[in-house]
Amino acid sequence: MSTSKPEHGAPDVHLTAAPPLTPDATYPSPVRPGLSRRALLLGGAASIMAGVAAGSAFGRGADAASAATVAARRTGSIKDVKHVVVLMQENRSFDHYHGTMPGVRGFSDKQALELPGGQNVFHQPAAARTDGGAMLPFRLDTTKYNAQNAGGLDHSWGGGHTAWNDGAWNQWVDAKSAQTMGYFTKEDIPYQRALASAFTILDDYHCSLNGPTTPNRLYQWTGTINPQGGLGGPATDNPADYEPVYRWSTYGERLQAAGVTWKTYANDEVGDSGADPYVGDYGDNPLWLFQQYHDALASTDPVRKQLAADAGLHDGWKPNSGKGLDVSHLLSQFGEDCATNSLPTVSYVIAPYGWCEHPAASPDYGAHYTNAVVQALFSNPETWASTVLLVNYDENDGYFDHVVPPFPEAGTPDEFVDGLPIGMGARVPMTVVSPWSRGGWINSQVADHTSVIRFLEQVTGVTEPNISAWRRTVSGDLTSCFDFAHPDTSIPGPDVVPGLVQTQELVAAADADNAKPPIAQPAIGAQQMPVQDAGAVKRRALPYRQRADAVVDRQTGVVTLTLGNDGTQGVNHLVYPNIALPFRADPHTIAPGATASWTWETAQTDGRYDVSVYGPDRFLRRFAGTVVPGHRRDVGLPHAAVTTTGGAHRKLRVVLENAGGAEVRFDIVGNDFVTHRSTTYVAGRRREIVEWPVDEWGYYDVVVTANTGDGFRYRFAGRV
Repeated sequence: MSTSKPEHGAPDVHLTAAPPLTPDATYPSPVRPGLSRRALLLGGAASIMAGVAAGSAFGRGADAASAATVAARRTGSIKDVKHVVVLMQENRSFDHYHGTMPGVRGFSDKQALELPGGQNVFHQPAAARTDGGAMLPFRLDTTKYNAQNAGGLDHSWGGGHTAWNDGAWNQWVDAKSAQTMGYFTKEDIPYQRALASAFTILDDYHCSLNGPTTPNRLYQWTGTINPQGGLGGPATDNPADYEPVYRWSTYGERLQAAGVTWKTYANDEVGDSGADPYVGDYGDNPLWLFQQYHDALASTDPVRKQLAADAGLHDGWKPNSGKGLDVSHLLSQFGEDCATNSLPTVSYVIAPYGWCEHPAASPDYGAHYTNAVVQALFSNPETWASTVLLVNYDENDGYFDHVVPPFPEAGTPDEFVDGLPIGMGARVPMTVVSPWSRGGWINSQVADHTSVIRFLEQVTGVTEPNISAWRRTVSGDLTSCFDFAHPDTSIPGPDVVPGLVQTQELVAAADADNAKPPIAQPAIGAQQMPVQDAGAVKRRALPYRQRADAVVDRQTGVVTLTLGNDGTQGVNHLVYPNIALPFRADPHTIAPGATASWTWETAQTDGRYDVSVYGPDRFLRRFAGTVVPGHRRDVGLPHAAVTTTGGAHRKLRVVLENAGGAEVRFDIVGNDFVTHRSTTYVAGRRREIVEWPVDEWGYYDVVVTANTGDGFRYRFAGRV
């Protein structure tokens, strides 16, 4: 039997150096000292398929004629998707992998949460640091250190909620250690970055549960962790692998009942993190944990027994073949099904431990394994022309991500365990690989692992009732990632998606890294905030139309925020008082067409208020000032709001009002996206409208101040 992962999200034991490539490996790959990983990846394009037999799992199994056949049957809709392949890897956060990627919501995010004291959330409190008492993100530099094998951190339910801290998101170092702030660049993980740049990356995709691996995988395979209990849940930790402890219904059972084909591709040899990390399935197939699949395995009824076979269960582990470093061996059945265009409608691919990108296993190994899946799809143009591959990660390990995830109001059904919100957890990478998602797009719609099931619902017509109403409100179904009317079914060349020879060289580079010293944190005084790479980006249209306005009642001193949703997708707004009151998030889930409100009794804070509202797609409102008593009429009384118009001529209008008797000077300054500023004078009891430019994708970020001496400062950011 494969050995199991450490329980309760504890850091895993470091792997020793990888064994040498097997004697029959077909990818000889000397790694020259000092040669960068990007150079390795970009080199050798002429020999992409060297050593791979024609017609094998990763050879070209069909010609353009079959792709033409697909084109003739095309409808220009989601009905053209005949196969969905899901590859869930392990334990990486979004910032940790992609924080420096051009255009994503990464290290240059000016709409990031601001902590008390004025620093943003990237400055994580760290008492041991003398340079400001904060830890900044720092590079896990593969040119200097054994960063590819840096090891895991605490990723338990308890540790995750400590870092979350009622939404303050400011206890990462205390909960996870300073290593939590480590990140990679495109020089360190060139394949993962190349794949994301070639297709579509989601920069608001979250793990479903703020905790470890198994519960998050349960969300992807079943839509729930059984929070109400009674069927083996609530599942908030990692149970022993392969033992049946759960009994609620799974999506695989629903697919079988509906006659929809599905299959699990996993290696069945003895291995994983103990005997051999390059074979086995690391216990990452959660269907082993369900009693009904064990019952199906033991059944004599062929239909029931097929359920177990489709789920990847079997009667016994095979001895180690010694071929764990040969990805064509590990993925032989998947490769054959791709080459012959016989994939089922839904496929789940499970990597062995050494290939799964768990922090004690190298991203370079994961790159080669992922590339083997991608190249298998490319092996048959007809397969490629009808398939969507979703590459995501089950959870963030203990690695930091700066975007505070949505979480529900207290008492939301099916979303709390022991008084704590189940999730969402931190952002994790998700890359959507398909003919309909090519071209380097960024998608910023909120999603989580239940979104994978919801996309499968759209493809198969099979509904999963386990998904909570709250998740269906705030999470998308991934369809906004695609342009079904304009697919590009050509096979990407090696300059776009590197070949297996190139990613095999990354494996050799990871092995060589074991001779390097362990990672080192920046010295005191040497910390610098990373900057994102420059580059053109493309962004998908989203269903959001968010608003938030402040009304000041000068008679009572009450400031009321009205939060609204004029879009077609629900949103989760997090409200934070920035002064005087405890710094924590107050969540408001707003369905399409709905509103919510939040109030501040400023009589208890000497009339002062300063409150922020954060929402998806860089939505931010901040309202600060001092309430002027109601009897004062001889002063300027400023107010500001924004209105938007969509369509071909997207506009932002800043509405400036003065309810007092004295003239008010308003200064408007662009804070992000567009460099612009203006000054407007508004007479007493008058208002003026200023049209403000937005960037090519409709984003804006403006700060409005007034000369009234009461600290008036309103900020508006988001997307038209």
